Amino acid sequence: MLKFIVFFSASLFCFIPSRAQDNGLTLEGVVSDTTGKGIDLAYVVINNSISALTDEEGKFVVKNLPAGQYDYYVSCLGYEEQRGKFQLQPGNIRLRITLKNLALALQEVTVTAQQTVLGSRSIIGQEAVRHIQPKSVADMLQLLPGSLTQNPTLNNLGQAHIREIDGDDNNALGTAVILDGMPLSNDGNMQALSPTRNGAVSSDNADGMSDQTTAGRGIDLRTVGADNIESIEVIRGIPSVEYGNLTSGVVVVKTKAGETPWELKFKADPFSKLVFAGKGFRLKKGGAVNWGLDWSQSYEDTRRHYLGYERVTVSGAYSKIFNPEGRYPVSFNMRASFYSNVNNRKTDPQMTEMQLTFKNKNIGGRLAFNGQVQMNNWLTSLDYDVSLQVARTLDTHRDWVASPDGVVTDSRENGLALARLLTQAYFSDYRIEGIPINLYARLKANKYVQLSDNGYINLKAGVDYRLDGNRGDGLSFDMMYPPGSSSSQTLRPRSYKDIPILHNLSAFLEAGTTFELGGEWQWAAGVRVTNLFLDEEESGRGSIFVAEPRVNVAYTFLNSDNNRWFDRLTVNGGFGISNKMPTLLYLYPDNAYFDNVSLSQVGTGENSSMALMTTRVIEETQNPDLKPMHSRKWELGLNFAIGRVKGYVTYFNEQFRHEYGFSSQLVWLNYDRFNVPVGATNLEFSEGEVYYTYEGIRQTATKSPQVEMTTWSKPDNNASTDKHGVEYALDLGTFKPIRTSLNIDGAWFHIKRWNAKDYVSYMNRNYDYVPVRPAGNGTVTDRVNTNFRLITHIPAVRMIFTTTVQVVWSEKSRSIYQTESGEDMYHLSSDGTRYIVSPLGFYDREGNYTEWKPEYESNVEYSLMNGEYLLYAFNADRVKPWVLLNFRFTKEFGKIAELSFMANNFPNLSKWHVNSNTNGKRQLYPDMYFGAELKFKF
Repeated sequence: MLKFIVFFSASLFCFIPSRAQDNGLTLEGVVSDTTGKGIDLAYVVINNSISALTDEEGKFVVKNLPAGQYDYYVSCLGYEEQRGKFQLQPGNIRLRITLKNLALALQEVTVTAQQTVLGSRSIIGQEAVRHIQPKSVADMLQLLPGSLTQNPTLNNLGQAHIREIDGDDNNALGTAVILDGMPLSNDGNMQALSPTRNGAVSSDNADGMSDQTTAGRGIDLRTVGADNIESIEVIRGIPSVEYGNLTSGVVVVKTKAGETPWELKFKADPFSKLVFAGKGFRLKKGGAVNWGLDWSQSYEDTRRHYLGYERVTVSGAYSKIFNPEGRYPVSFNMRASFYSNVNNRKTDPQMTEMQLTFKNKNIGGRLAFNGQVQMNNWLTSLDYDVSLQVARTLDTHRDWVASPDGVVTDSRENGLALARLLTQAYFSDYRIEGIPINLYARLKANKYVQLSDNGYINLKAGVDYRLDGNRGDGLSFDMMYPPGSSSSQTLRPRSYKDIPILHNLSAFLEAGTTFELGGEWQWAAGVRVTNLFLDEEESGRGSIFVAEPRVNVAYTFLNSDNNRWFDRLTVNGGFGISNKMPTLLYLYPDNAYFDNVSLSQVGTGENSSMALMTTRVIEETQNPDLKPMHSRKWELGLNFAIGRVKGYVTYFNEQFRHEYGFSSQLVWLNYDRFNVPVGATNLEFSEGEVYYTYEGIRQTATKSPQVEMTTWSKPDNNASTDKHGVEYALDLGTFKPIRTSLNIDGAWFHIKRWNAKDYVSYMNRNYDYVPVRPAGNGTVTDRVNTNFRLITHIPAVRMIFTTTVQVVWSEKSRSIYQTESGEDMYHLSSDGTRYIVSPLGFYDREGNYTEWKPEYESNVEYSLMNGEYLLYAFNADRVKPWVLLNFRFTKEFGKIAELSFMANNFPNLSKWHVNSNTNGKRQLYPDMYFGAELKFKF
């Protein structure tokens, strides 16, 4: 694999035409504000391929460019973005660009997500970030087509879900989050009580503790301070091969860097409060430093202050261009951040009946270095990224065990051993400490080749390396007072320090080109290869290798030069394959421990009490057949602009296979139960036998052989998802008489999600059989929604307000049990009162497997294994159309202050949907919510 990557990367430039080696022209540019002052650290992109940063005088230089026409794009924190074209030729090598300060006094302000022509990508810019008043990155994703309004909160996990109706853990796990070039990693998260017993949850109880853990899920976006964000890019479709270890999509977050005024911000709503302070300033010797600090406190219910969340984030950035006039200019960026997230459940003095406390604490830091070296020779540029992420996640739990098991043991070996009697209720405390570590490094080479005046190709090749590990103490508790258990499967402390480290090595090659052939073509095609190196002894398998081809294409066949109607009419599409490698949680599960009481004798006389436990240890809990989570996507769309009107429509089709989960594994526990009469004394355990004295006679206890069938959880690829739908947006431009624009966006989502593997269905310990049920049970959901955004912008008074009308036209869901070809697997019972799904077979206590026969369905001995469903179980439940009204307002007071206000469901509408099948109720509208923000700049 390593030799292949070296060859793969080195061979890229063997095919560069000789013309690309020739010296070209040198572009000398200046970016300034409206007063003529140069802007430091402005980001300049030429033909979507060549990038540069301006120095402290606003100057930038790009060498070795052939003569021709070029597109440019310039952005800078605090300024309006600028796009345009220029002609480069001898005697005309200078370009001057003027940027306007971002303010509501500008004639045009964008507060919605903007779609790109090539691929399904949404850009959420500075003004949109400011106007939406987010608490976390997750709040900003509501601007994506198909998303519904949710009230901003810090009490729940902030997860990135792309093209989803309801939240899904695998969708969030497959969403890559890139923060300033650094992929945020959750692969080392092991915050689970016991994967082999409970899966990915951190608590046995439905107490809310597990709702705060991201083990087996995506990144918790609350760890990124929302007030220090400059822009966000969301790739919903096929991403570039630069991005890896994903399936759902990519969220690219860019934080503030460069010079900014002092900023002091206060946010408040009925449930939370937030304070932010930040400043960016130039350094005398060039470069800039930007820092931000925020503190927030939130309660899900203000009447319950013992249930709360508190967050502190600190971030800093340093940026500078070294050797700007030299042969090899180098841009250098360093970013550091710290976060502390604490979710707490304390004991409320007024609610002493709940003897339960827990705390989720997540404290971490990130350090990243990135930049670019302009080579200006056979290579155009060389990009570098290096980052380190370290966190300490600590979950502590205290619970009252009112009904203990009676006998406890700390044995970690198979067999019979003396145990401890524990019959009185007690407090049980446990803690789960994880110290996930991630190291990331990437090197990317770029080569730009001008093919003609209107055509070019940009070649990219790179290598990246990721390391993920966990050095925490793991699960720990007092074995004399263990957490309660409702089955024979019990817990043992486990350290994460013994878990092997993941090493992930990838290489990618991509060509992006633009040329004219009957219109303008844009292509981006490439391939990414990845190898995950595993500890074969511990994981039970060898390394995992994947190859991922991806392509995006756009063809603009109508423009303002060849027709009188369309300024632009573009057909675009794409195809791509992606994979998400398994995390530590799925690769290295804990041992499964089973304890069965062989003797529990309690007496009052001398040596009249004894406890014996038979322990069974399953060490081979890994899944050697575990595969990466896999996605296949393709899409086709239309993008257009007619005067002030622009829009797009995209059809997408996605398949997700080998999604992660846990499957039940059947185990037979054979043990002996010793028969000791009440009143026996002088109990003695020796060489597997129990001796006692009863009525003056020394005796050996008889044994009763026992067999228990039970299950444990094994990491598996047991879920699949199919999606297709349509996303659309229409911007009707501004109606100048009323200074109001109308933006329409929405989507139709169709999502089918099902269990892809046959599974055992444990009944109870007293039943002699365990059925094996067929795969195919799942759900199908559909939703059609549209958002109408009326945006009124009055530059003269520096004010903008947005009224959003959210309409859900249709929503339906139904349960399914189908074969791969879509045929229903259920049939009517003989009396016609219910549906039945027959098992494939069953196991008995002796370990024998018997295939299912139709006559078993009515047999009293076997009929309990029928999968029975009520007659309405597979009927669709439809929700009638409903409408939600939201409002956002922002007003600037000169250049020193800004007031914002938002209200969701401001008419305070309340509507409940009654399920037509079950009569269950659910609330459609979010609760009325209002919040305000006051910002000072100086």
